[in-house]
Amino acid sequence: MKLAILTIQSMNYGNRLQNWALQNTLIALGHNVETIRRDAGMHGSLITKLKTMKRAVGHIKHLHDWIGSFHKFDRMISFSKAIVSKEFVSADLTTRYDAFIVGSDQVWNPDFDMNSELDYLPFIDRGRKVAYAASFGVSDICEDREKTAQLLRGFKSISVREDAGAEIVYKLTGQRIAVVLDPTMLVSVDEWSRLSTKPDVTGVDTPYLLKYVLGNDVHKMEIESIAQNQGLQVIDLGGNDLPVGPSEFLWLIEHAKVVCIDSFHGSVFSLLFHRPFVIFERQSANADMSSRFDTLCRVFDMGHHRFCSPEFDYERCLDEDWGAFERRLAAERERSLGWLSRALEEVGGRDA
Repeated sequence: MKLAILTIQSMNYGNRLQNWALQNTLIALGHNVETIRRDAGMHGSLITKLKTMKRAVGHIKHLHDWIGSFHKFDRMISFSKAIVSKEFVSADLTTRYDAFIVGSDQVWNPDFDMNSELDYLPFIDRGRKVAYAASFGVSDICEDREKTAQLLRGFKSISVREDAGAEIVYKLTGQRIAVVLDPTMLVSVDEWSRLSTKPDVTGVDTPYLLKYVLGNDVHKMEIESIAQNQGLQVIDLGGNDLPVGPSEFLWLIEHAKVVCIDSFHGSVFSLLFHRPFVIFERQSANADMSSRFDTLCRVFDMGHHRFCSPEFDYERCLDEDWGAFERRLAAERERSLGWLSRALEEVGGRDA
């Protein structure tokens, strides 16, 4: 089948990596795949058109920095000519594809300004639309509950990434749905290692602790203490001043002695690369986003990696039972791929 992926497109490591992972997983299943472009570009408002022209001019300037590293990675994702945005939807979008997949990542997070009801593709027939590992990013939907329920009922099949997401769908629609792996965990570690690229960053040739904190940096002293106790320097990805894109992000996790993060995908890749890691709960003025870690730690018995948990055990983090993790991963991968294959068998219509 010819499939279209609808997901968030942002300058975020996990977002771009999960997009690539879902694309390549679907290709491996025998499908023709594109990701729907989200930028209205020259089809949008005057302000959008001006921003588009400014970005085009700026591409040359950003060839060797953080933004340029993301642009380089995105060459590996097949983007559509069709567009979906708050300002514009291509008229022929519905006829370009046999079926549509919404996900993964926080496509349904109600607190994200970039998200809207278009992330449910309400103009696509129910029989051609599934959601794979979609995430609300929050523990409950407090507003527009009836509207959200209506949008969810417009899917042939839904799977989510977190237990909290499954509970949200059940409360709103009465449907019991599957909780599946994030697409990044469907890809082998060997594939991720081949995709990784050593960054041009000071300190990568000496033992280092990788720090990636997206929320308020309230645990700075604790992280510095871990680094000092282990004799490690700190490479901090908290800002945008390093030329590190998704491929370089992979390399930095793969070769770190310790990883300290409040990032879901930072935790995922630490697991896949068998790196010692510590999860610091995201400290933010926005909604609680801890549900992502709740499910990850439940499925893989990793509660001892959460710094703020009574289970936290740093010595155990350094001496993890990776054999047990790999056995769980194999079982969850088989289950998740099985769900995806069955869901795709039920949608579509014409041959690719």
